[in-house]
Amino acid sequence: MEIETDHSIEAMDTQDTQEVEIITSDLQQQQQQTAQQQQQNSPPQLPKFKNLIHPQLHAAGAITQLPSENGNVPPQQLLADSSSATFAGNNDSVEAMGMDDETKEDQFRSETTFSFTVENVGQLKSQRLSPPVYVRMLPWKIMVIPNDRALGFFLQCNGENDSPTWSCNAIAELRLKCHKPDAQPFSRQRIKHLFYSKENDYGYSNFITWQELQDADKSYVHNNSITLEVHVIADAPHGVLWDSKKHTGYVGLKNQGATCYMNSLLQTLYFTNSLRLAVYRIPTEADDSTKSVGLSLQRVFHELQFGDRPVGTKKLTKSFGWETLDSFMQHDVQEFLRVLLDKLESKMKGTCLEGTIPGLFEGKMSSYIKCKNVDYNSTRYETFYDIQLNIKDKKNIYESFQDYVASETLEGDNKYDAGVHGLQEASKGVIFTSFPPVLHLHLMRFQYDPITDSSIKYNDRFEFYEQINLDRYLAEGEKTSADYVLHAVLVHSGDNHGGHYVVFINPKADGRWFKFDDDVVSSCRKQEAIEQNYGGMDDEISFHAKCSNAYMLVYIRQSELDRVLGDIPESEISSDLVERLDLEKRIEMARRKERSEANLYVSVHVILEEYFEGQQKRRLFDLEKTHQRPFKLKQNQTVDELVDMFVKGFGVSRDRMRMWNMCTAQTQKFLHFDFEAESSRTIEQIPTSQKPWVIFLELASPENPAPLPPFNPKTDVLLFLKYYDARNKRLNYIGCTQQPQSRRLIDLVPEVNKKLGFEPDTELTIFDEYADKKVANLGEPIDSVLFIPQDHLQGPILIFERETVDARLDLPTVEDYFLDLVYRIEIIFSDKCNPNEPDFTLELSNRYNYDQLTNAVAERLNTDPQKLQFFMCINNYKETAGNAVPYTFKGTIKDLVAYNKASTPKRIFYQRLSLSIHELDNKKQFKCVWVSSDLKEEKELVLYPNKNDTVKGLLDEAAKKITFAENSRRKLRLLKVSNHKIVAICKDEIALDTLLKTTESISTTQGAQKIYRIEEVPAEEMQLAENEYLIPVAHFSKELYNSFGVPFLAKARQGEQYGVLKQRIQKRLNVPDKEWENYKFCVITMGHNAEVNDNTPVDLDVYRCWTSGQLPFFGLDHINKSRKRSSLNFSEKAIKIYN
Repeated sequence: MEIETDHSIEAMDTQDTQEVEIITSDLQQQQQQTAQQQQQNSPPQLPKFKNLIHPQLHAAGAITQLPSENGNVPPQQLLADSSSATFAGNNDSVEAMGMDDETKEDQFRSETTFSFTVENVGQLKSQRLSPPVYVRMLPWKIMVIPNDRALGFFLQCNGENDSPTWSCNAIAELRLKCHKPDAQPFSRQRIKHLFYSKENDYGYSNFITWQELQDADKSYVHNNSITLEVHVIADAPHGVLWDSKKHTGYVGLKNQGATCYMNSLLQTLYFTNSLRLAVYRIPTEADDSTKSVGLSLQRVFHELQFGDRPVGTKKLTKSFGWETLDSFMQHDVQEFLRVLLDKLESKMKGTCLEGTIPGLFEGKMSSYIKCKNVDYNSTRYETFYDIQLNIKDKKNIYESFQDYVASETLEGDNKYDAGVHGLQEASKGVIFTSFPPVLHLHLMRFQYDPITDSSIKYNDRFEFYEQINLDRYLAEGEKTSADYVLHAVLVHSGDNHGGHYVVFINPKADGRWFKFDDDVVSSCRKQEAIEQNYGGMDDEISFHAKCSNAYMLVYIRQSELDRVLGDIPESEISSDLVERLDLEKRIEMARRKERSEANLYVSVHVILEEYFEGQQKRRLFDLEKTHQRPFKLKQNQTVDELVDMFVKGFGVSRDRMRMWNMCTAQTQKFLHFDFEAESSRTIEQIPTSQKPWVIFLELASPENPAPLPPFNPKTDVLLFLKYYDARNKRLNYIGCTQQPQSRRLIDLVPEVNKKLGFEPDTELTIFDEYADKKVANLGEPIDSVLFIPQDHLQGPILIFERETVDARLDLPTVEDYFLDLVYRIEIIFSDKCNPNEPDFTLELSNRYNYDQLTNAVAERLNTDPQKLQFFMCINNYKETAGNAVPYTFKGTIKDLVAYNKASTPKRIFYQRLSLSIHELDNKKQFKCVWVSSDLKEEKELVLYPNKNDTVKGLLDEAAKKITFAENSRRKLRLLKVSNHKIVAICKDEIALDTLLKTTESISTTQGAQKIYRIEEVPAEEMQLAENEYLIPVAHFSKELYNSFGVPFLAKARQGEQYGVLKQRIQKRLNVPDKEWENYKFCVITMGHNAEVNDNTPVDLDVYRCWTSGQLPFFGLDHINKSRKRSSLNFSEKAIKIYN
């Protein structure tokens, strides 16, 4: 008998999956009918189904692969309750197994057992389907398909729905009942499958042969009928209308792309109620809603507590300072937890909440070394927020804890230097001194594999328990017993290249478990939350894929349960915070409503005369930059209602306003709109050439209380008047005026003089902006001088200027001014030395020389023009600063931006100088890197020592830019670094000209280029005895060429043991003992390495004898934690929360 291969397709980690209702109208009618019949206590009459989809036969190796996303491998965890339902039919029948009336109506249950009686099995020639039984709101049917050799037995899910978005993970056992008393049914291996539209059935095409089925001794057939039975356990479905709040009382979090790791951790922190309450109390009243991590977390927690739908996290990740791409990259849960808790702790400092995070998560341990034969001990105390437990070759959580506190014997060549006692045998280890109320345990499933030089995941079986006691791992007993209750199990499915996270949570620590899978929350059994996430492949317990197992555990101390998990009523939340969040919701709902009803409304944008005053180019305004007053009204509203809105909005009566439709944005010509004549027409009946509808609203001057005179487009003209101020190179808007077409332009001159405050007889000329020429004869009528179109378009622009001008001015006439506009370009200026400084844009003539450019930028920066230096822009894959522009440059701005691509904005880099640019002739620019004493901070220094100066002069310049500690001796030194190794210690008397050649590269990171580094000399290294020497120390991983990190100098004494030197290095690097145990040490000379142990004496001659080539150094061989991920691990990168 052939058994089909057990194929499974794993679910995708989808992003904000659109919910699709999967229950068809036929099924809804069936539900209603069934419910009514159950209420009447009568057997349900099942409807006959039409258009049944022909099932797909699952042959070995035949499988349709679901599309994958982000390389994620989703979980195979399956849920179960203990409920089911009863259905019956006329000919064939389906029965539920031992259910009461209450559970019969539970269509949201996770598991059930139901059966289907097939009559006349001997004459069975075609497929048969049982009536549906509902599990997880989906219809499940038994499907029977006969063939020549055997009977096919399948389980079908949601077979009548063609939607491509739904999916449901399930395991099931298919059974054929035996009619002998107390006989076991015939069954095959359990099936597991991801049911979706293209594979909505799964089972065995050869479940049992006809010969075996009809064997009378086995009693499978009774009265020519057989009874098939299915026990199914289904996960909560995706892509359907699953109401998590209704079914569980909790809601999930939407997935942005690859944020399932964050969603799982946020749910864990949310159900740590005392932390949630502290988050609610973080003072965020004055915070920017888009950048405040505290406020964003308050918003997420509040919606999780009081909302009914899955909660989005885009505002939260935006407050982290993350880009969209960050939401599509997977991060490590432990790293994210530490960064987030650090951020929350910093937000709580200086408030009444300070100490909340340590009070919940901080435990303490001590690292000790205890001599066996003498009374000498060394102890160092540390704190922790989480514990990393080794799971490889460990059976359970107790073995991992025992391994963590196991002591190591220091003996033989590895004896401990006990000072005056000499080398002694000793035991070394760690012991816990206190455990926190909330204990985070990270199971080390991801570990570095030195063979493959990559991180791999261990899927070994590892047992953990609902309750544990940790007293045996404490140095001394605490006030209360270290009894812990399991609160959450965070599960990872996949490998080191990607995967999917879900979390099982026991919210009240009462044994009721729930599964949180992004936006879907469902109830589950304790076994599924705990035993089924041990890992390994124990088929008796779990049918999960091998890659799915627990990754992080959260335990809560039994004595702290009431405090940590206490209820948080809404009264405990600040009313100001609630009001702010409610206001945000109302605004968001209003915006959504506005977007959904956008097609029902018309937007009208109003422009007033006051907006014309700042325009310094042709035309009246720039439509993209000019402020516009928006009005919105329904399309079926009338023009009269629109005018009423204007009257209320501007406080001006109807007879003191006039409406002008803008015909085109380019020409800015207007057409008079008689709103009184059009008052009864609806807005949708008004033809407009602009969307939105742009209106110039002319309002009467407050100085003149009279109404505006009527306008006749056939005899009147609307003119806009400007004045060109040649001395200030500026256009000034005068106003608009209604004039008869028969009036002469010369008659307007006295009125303009009066408005400008000139003498009445001041001679003015007029420039027609649209015709782009001066008006030759001002004595002729307007209609003969200006071009007035037949379609009555209004709005000629007349520019007045003095007739007599000073020819020595830069732009004496308006024609010169407009010509200069042609040469004006927008240039973006970027600070070369400070990338975080915001760019600014200036509009300058490309005919400007160097001095004009410098003055314009200095005015914008409010600085001395002589202390600015400019650099040309180089366009490669990104814009970078190129060569410096000499202050003697004789060209123009056009020459500086000539190399910019035509499609990109023009850009020039600048830097502020601490001295005049003319003084640079006698100075030498020297770039170097300053590194802090803890080796963690570095920044670029640009120094300007004299050209003939020495290293000492350079260090004196650097001292002016470095902030020293109060007790510092202010002694600096210069090192040369290459490939993460110190290659030279530069003496003070060395001339700078011999150090840095112009061809050498400078980098702000300790990379492959040669760089010069300035650092403060530690106090203990100020004076060296004859038997002491500063030896270089460098980090590398496995091979010498894999150097990394920041090298440094360490003081060593002739003849001292390397074990003592290593202790000083460990203290300086602040490396924990557990991690330090994995370090290896060697001395590297001329590319050859010699391993050393703790008892090896230091020979300083090895380091002093260097004459040329690579400087000898002491090497630290360990894993590079800062290693850049390979292309295979692109989905992981360091986590940062920037705000």
